Amino acid sequence: MITITILGISYLAALSIRIKNAKAPVLRLLTWNIHIILMALAIISLFLSLNGYGFKGAQTERIIFSLYAGTGLILYGLSKPEINARYYYLAGLFALPFVLAFGLIIPIVRTYVLMLALTLYADSEFQRYKIDDDYAIQTKTMGIMSRYPVYSMIEDKYGIFEKITPGILDPQAFPSAVRLTKKGADSVRIQLIKSGTMKTGGTNSIDTIMALKQGYLQ
Repeated sequence: MITITILGISYLAALSIRIKNAKAPVLRLLTWNIHIILMALAIISLFLSLNGYGFKGAQTERIIFSLYAGTGLILYGLSKPEINARYYYLAGLFALPFVLAFGLIIPIVRTYVLMLALTLYADSEFQRYKIDDDYAIQTKTMGIMSRYPVYSMIEDKYGIFEKITPGILDPQAFPSAVRLTKKGADSVRIQLIKSGTMKTGGTNSIDTIMALKQGYLQ
């Protein structure tokens, strides 16, 4: 709900500013500066994700992108109609949800538009299981787009970044219980129960040793 909440508040603020025809040049300048900073962070986040990295925290990138879009919506409300690239850019941000909604009624592109809308606006669900201060196992689901969670190895990098290695396990199930036991300095024992509990043993369990650095099964 992070994305929907931020964008919903931003849309209401933009519409309120438009209706009241409010003039706030200082606020507009401040919002532009914040928007440019968030744009830079969004570009960095995109570049990092393409290379298997990200800012520290499961939802950090989603918050950055949501605030970037949200400040753009508020800027649209604060801006007067003009014939220039900057105004068209803000208008495009404001109109995107309506364009996607229109695309949903066109049968030939409906599936693609729905997938794009879910990617842009639906929040993924994350669960992290800590191994130590530098490593964790993460499960990620994306609502109807994910039948089963994606299991990833998370490694802290340089204080504010983390390396994400997806697909380290493929149990094709949601975990009922997880036990992680570090083995030496560079490996971890992963015990995963698909159903039942760790105490009773459960059913369909995975019990394997994994190298922390590479994220490969041993």
